Amino acid sequence: MRMVMKMAAVSTISLLLLCCFAISSTDSEEKCDYFAGTGANFTVPLGIAIDKSDRLRWKHNNKVILDRKVGKFIEGKKELISEDGSLKLTNVIKSNAGSYVPEVLNKDGKTKRIFEVKLLCVIDPVPKPVVTTTCKKTTPISEAQFTCKVHTTTNHTFAWLRNNVLETEKGDTLIRPADKVKTDSFSCRVSNRVSVMTSEPVVQICIDNKASFLPDTIFGINTWIIVGAGGGVVLLLIIIVIVCCVHTKRKKRMQRKEEGELRLAWTNDQHKHHQHNDPQGQHPHHHHHPHQQPAGHTGPRQQRSRQQHPRNPDQPSAHPQPSPRRPAQAPRPPGNIDEDQPPPLPQPRKIIKKAAKTQRV
Repeated sequence: MRMVMKMAAVSTISLLLLCCFAISSTDSEEKCDYFAGTGANFTVPLGIAIDKSDRLRWKHNNKVILDRKVGKFIEGKKELISEDGSLKLTNVIKSNAGSYVPEVLNKDGKTKRIFEVKLLCVIDPVPKPVVTTTCKKTTPISEAQFTCKVHTTTNHTFAWLRNNVLETEKGDTLIRPADKVKTDSFSCRVSNRVSVMTSEPVVQICIDNKASFLPDTIFGINTWIIVGAGGGVVLLLIIIVIVCCVHTKRKKRMQRKEEGELRLAWTNDQHKHHQHNDPQGQHPHHHHHPHQQPAGHTGPRQQRSRQQHPRNPDQPSAHPQPSPRRPAQAPRPPGNIDEDQPPPLPQPRKIIKKAAKTQRV
C-alpha cells in the first residue's frame, strides 16, 4: 500500500514539474524581446545614432563582449558591429540567447543614454511538415481527413491551404466531404517565431480521380453543363441532317415520278397523233415508177422525176429493200437538161411489178 502511495506521489510531482517547465518556457517566450533561429544570422539593434568619438560597449548576460573606444577595439572584433553600432550575431546557437544591453559614453566619459535590457530567445526553425490523408466512411457521404505531421515539440501554429487559398481551420487536422473536394489539393503550413514551412499538396483518396479527366469548371461554368449543352447541339445537328436527307430523297423521287408521267403523256400524245394521220397504222409509200418497158428492150431507161418524197426513217418498210446494183453506164438522152444529175438508181423488180399491178387495178 505504501509503495502505491509513493508511486502516486512521484507521478504527481513529475506532472507538476512538467507543467511548471511548460509554463516557464511559455512565459519566457512571452517575455522575449527578440527571436532568432538556430543557424541563422541576427542583428540586435542599437536604436540611436552615435559619433565616431563615442565609446561603445555591448554586454551579453552582464558580460562585456565588445568595447570600442575612438575606433580601437579593446574587446571583441570589428565584424561584431555594423556601421550604426548594432550588434551582429552570425550563425546563431543556443548559447547566444540571453540579455543584451549597450552602453554609449561621450568623449568626457559620461553616459549619453541609458538603454533597456533586451532579451533574445533562440529557438529551432520548424521542419517541413507532411500531410497524410485518410477516408472516413462513418456517414453516408465519405469524408476525407487530412492530418499535418511535424517532428517538433516547440510552440508552432498550423494553417491549411486549399488550392493555395488559406482556410479558416488552425488545427493539425482538417475534414472535408469527399464529393466536395474531389480534385482539390490541400497543404499544411507550420510556423513559429522564426520560420515558416509548407508541406507538399495532397488530394483525397476516397473518390478515384483518374476517371474524371475534365476540370470541374470551364470559364466559371460547370463542366457537365457545357458537356450537356454540347451534346444537345450535336443531337440537333444530327436530326437536321437526317431531315434534310429524307426531304432530298423524297424530292428526287417525286421528280423522277413526274418525269416518268410527262414522258408517258408525251408518248401517248404521239401515238394518238400517228393514229389520227394513219388509221390503218401504216404510212403510204409514194413511188414514182417509170413506164414499163417492153420485153427485150435494152435501151436506156426513162428518166425518173427528181422530186421524191422523203421517207420517214422511223417507219419500217413494208418489204425489205435489197441493196441496189448500179447498171453499166448508158448514154444520156439528148433531152436531159441537168448535166450534173446522177443517173437514177434502179428499183427492185418485185416492187416495180407490185406497183404495176396496183396501177392496173
